[in-house]
Amino acid sequence: MTEKTRYKLQEAVVRLKKGTALYSDLPLDNPAAALRVMQKEMAQLDREHLCVVNLNVKMQPINFNIVGIGGLAQAAASIPNVLKSSLLSNAAAFLLLHNHPSGDPTPSQDDIQMTQKVIEAGKIVGIQCLDHIVIGAGAGRSFSFREKNLADFSTGPIVMTAEEILHIAEGGKAKMAEENRRNQDVQKEELTIKFGKGFAENFTAKDGKEYARVAIPNTDPQDKSSWATFVLPAKAVHENKFGKGLWTKLPADGTTTVNKTVLQGKDETGKNIWENVKTEVPNKDLKAMVEAYRNKAPQERSSEPRESTRDKLGSLSKDSADKPAPEKQKMKAKAKGQER
Repeated sequence: MTEKTRYKLQEAVVRLKKGTALYSDLPLDNPAAALRVMQKEMAQLDREHLCVVNLNVKMQPINFNIVGIGGLAQAAASIPNVLKSSLLSNAAAFLLLHNHPSGDPTPSQDDIQMTQKVIEAGKIVGIQCLDHIVIGAGAGRSFSFREKNLADFSTGPIVMTAEEILHIAEGGKAKMAEENRRNQDVQKEELTIKFGKGFAENFTAKDGKEYARVAIPNTDPQDKSSWATFVLPAKAVHENKFGKGLWTKLPADGTTTVNKTVLQGKDETGKNIWENVKTEVPNKDLKAMVEAYRNKAPQERSSEPRESTRDKLGSLSKDSADKPAPEKQKMKAKAKGQER
């Protein structure tokens, strides 16, 4: 009797895995709190990231998931990937977020189409999309699809077929692949900014990450306020080969947030009122500001002509030649005394 052939069907085990955690000083117990944390984080990114924040039935944040990373203008992702973490988290609803490194949060036509498809896909699997927020880099500007009525976030009937939803998703993947190819063909230009060790101070943020605060010297001698600063990840600051200075690289066409404490006036008691002002500075201008100490401008000359060291030495030599030697002066004085 021949032995029967046994065929194997492997079981697939799908589990959630914890990744990087973001921290907040306030309880993360509502969508707005999660949005504040994610907005602060995503505003610093130099490429588009598409993110999903999952919420439970009480509308409390469960987790977040980065579902797509693109170039400077797009971070497309397939619809199944957008909803994957929501399904695994048993989420009742989710927030969709993505950033615009340009700083302008105005959504593109592709953003609008993608949002509509995600909403419809969420209806199919029974998970509601609450809003899609576009976050502008640096200045803290944002755009809400719900507030601007750019999409229907109601729990109404499904108006699209699965085929229509997935067709847009595949189109987005093709666009992202094309953009990635273009980014690989054109090497991104970067700037190297050099500064002294005394201009950088390392610190640990509340989220446990290591950063370096770099000081920008005041070039205006009349400016008595504190120096401006900007913050970089500590691992982005490197020591030069001679060990006497530091350097970092930044995208040539990007911007960096510069902080400066500015005097706003005085209160009723006469006490100074200071405010921390944030400004988005193009990286090319930032390089010139940081490295100004390396190419100091000559000091302004006074209205009166300044005598050079050579002229001073010449004048002293002439005075010495005109004055009689001490011995000769004594002999002349003695001769005058004898004549008397």
